[in-house]
Amino acid sequence: MLFDINPKENRRDLFDRERELSETYEALKLGERFIIVYGVRRIGKTSLLKVALNDSIYPFVIVDVRAIYYSENIVSAPVLVRYLLEGFKSHMRVYERVKFDLKEALKRIHKIRIGEFEIEIEPGARVPLTSVLSCINEWCRDHGMRFVFVFDEAQYLRFSNVRYDGVFAWAIDNLGNLTFILTGSEVGILRDFLRIEDAESPLFGRYRREIYVDRFSRDASISFLVQGFRELNIEPSMDEIEEIVNTFNGLVGWLTMYGYYRALRKLSHEEAKRKVFEEGSKLVLGELEKVIYPSRKRYVAILKAVASGLHRWSSIKAYLEAKAGPITDRSFTSLLKNLVGYGYLEKTNGEYRILDPMVEYMVKKLL
Repeated sequence: MLFDINPKENRRDLFDRERELSETYEALKLGERFIIVYGVRRIGKTSLLKVALNDSIYPFVIVDVRAIYYSENIVSAPVLVRYLLEGFKSHMRVYERVKFDLKEALKRIHKIRIGEFEIEIEPGARVPLTSVLSCINEWCRDHGMRFVFVFDEAQYLRFSNVRYDGVFAWAIDNLGNLTFILTGSEVGILRDFLRIEDAESPLFGRYRREIYVDRFSRDASISFLVQGFRELNIEPSMDEIEEIVNTFNGLVGWLTMYGYYRALRKLSHEEAKRKVFEEGSKLVLGELEKVIYPSRKRYVAILKAVASGLHRWSSIKAYLEAKAGPITDRSFTSLLKNLVGYGYLEKTNGEYRILDPMVEYMVKKLL
């Protein structure tokens, strides 16, 4: 069902994305070791990967790194290993289907106990991440198989005392039966973390496939809503659909939420649109607060300035200083760069704009 608000897992429930799926399938078939999937929030990256991997012959695990950071405040190696084991446990049916024997693969790590329904580390034991990766690679090598590790919202790996970029570089060089897929909605931040173009970065010079998941075009947005309603035997009003398409700017997450409230919850057009803004803006605010807390007053002033129609560097800075006091050019530019990196602003032709209507609504109504 297109209007299911949970991440999609079956191909029939994923609208379009033929190019992105084709690229993912090709990269896996070719045995590529390093794939990066970029795309703003609520664009469908997780759905894309779940569909691609569920439709494949490869065992895999998906780790939501942002969830680790939000719950633990740090992505240390022991914590990441623990979440990996939880991820393995939730994918046991996949492993049965593709004939991957997790228990056999990890048998050399005596500190890990694998039962029929549980996977756990012995109390007080520390299991190196590199050991887990090496053991799985060895089993896959011996059985002609490839294992796929997905780190969703991988930019949060920077909150650690571990150089995960170095771990990935080592694994890419030495563990030939593993593929690593990193996703990031905070595109600039993920790029800064990986530093792929930096000659001093561990990942410099490594081949990688970059896949961009873009907003739906206007026509695709209309088709998505029309098809979603028709799945539920509802004949939509084209005037309402065009209004929603104009409002939500090709962001599939908000289009899906509207369809859910309109078709499944049976709200009126206006009620459904209002509900999307109410619920969506709270979600966005919660995410934003975790980003801006080190300099909240200044970040809020910048967002308020842009939302009120100021788009040039000088006019935004003047607004900020009127609201929050003097700031050096260097510090101000750094704050702007951060907001662009986190995906809350976009810079085009020297102007800064908010492209997500939910962010703009949140800035105007909730900040």
